[in-house]
Amino acid sequence: MDKNGLISLAKELMDKNPDILNNSVGYLKHLEASYEIAQEIVSKIISHYPNIPLIGEEVSLAAGLHDIGRPLNKDQLFHELRGADYIENHGLELNIANSQEDVSRIAQMVRSHGFLYERWILNTTAREEFEYMDISLLLPRTWQEAIVTYSDDHNESGVRVSSLEDKYSRLLAKYQHNPKFQDDRVVQSIISGQQRVTKLCERVDNLANGKLTKKEIATYGFL
Repeated sequence: MDKNGLISLAKELMDKNPDILNNSVGYLKHLEASYEIAQEIVSKIISHYPNIPLIGEEVSLAAGLHDIGRPLNKDQLFHELRGADYIENHGLELNIANSQEDVSRIAQMVRSHGFLYERWILNTTAREEFEYMDISLLLPRTWQEAIVTYSDDHNESGVRVSSLEDKYSRLLAKYQHNPKFQDDRVVQSIISGQQRVTKLCERVDNLANGKLTKKEIATYGFL
């Protein structure tokens, strides 16, 4: 599946669930921009480290699919897990990848993005649907997962952002004061997790700019 394929899939899911999303245009732009940012980041990484074991098309696709779970349920709290499950269960028939191993690898890149870990910790009563989940899968552990989070966090509705601090301030205002989006569960997860995610994104920046040693790169490893 390429960028056009993932956008077609997102549109199909929105058509099947027309009353779920508040801003469908912004949603599609966000997915497309996440794909393109990941593509750019992987290209920069490979230019500095030609032998690094990254499959650029796969990481870009995972970045584009990171919010594919949003049209599946009105409650967006654990959309990452819902999207990852959808990919794992339907990825082969949807031609997301050619093997279940590849599908599962892409699903894990989707599963751990953003502030999911903090929302899981803070909302024990809301996670019954996913109680089977191994908590160790909810934090980005590898470079591929980190790049997906980076690509998500560096755009808003398809517009590239230069300051994560400013973006998080806007997100907090959105989920605190906008009646369409108000959700204290999301607010608390952003407050709790923004330092963690910012450091993760700084690590990706350092990799993309060729500032890490082989030992530092190996510390985080690859899926």
